[in-house]
Amino acid sequence: MSLNLDQHGHLANRAAWTTDWAEATAQADEIKLTKDHWQVIKAVQQLFDETEDTPPMRLLIKVLKQRLDADIDSRFLYRLFPDNPVRQASKYAGLPKPKHCM
Repeated sequence: MSLNLDQHGHLANRAAWTTDWAEATAQADEIKLTKDHWQVIKAVQQLFDETEDTPPMRLLIKVLKQRLDADIDSRFLYRLFPDNPVRQASKYAGLPKPKHCM
């Protein structure tokens, strides 16, 4: 399996995704993935599997509130993924760059 990246640094082939790749990619972005990061990453992967698209921020927060913790909000996500929560979580999840992200 190839680890080719698209022009945005996301995996071109999701089947090539591994947790080791996610860890190394996050480390290159100076982020150490914690339990909270992994919960969000897995939720983004599940949403993508269900909808065949990456979720916009509002939908991601709504789903995280339902599935993980009612207190999750955008501040929580920005603490985990400071550059852009949906885009970074999607990147580490091995998913394409979200269509709604610049």
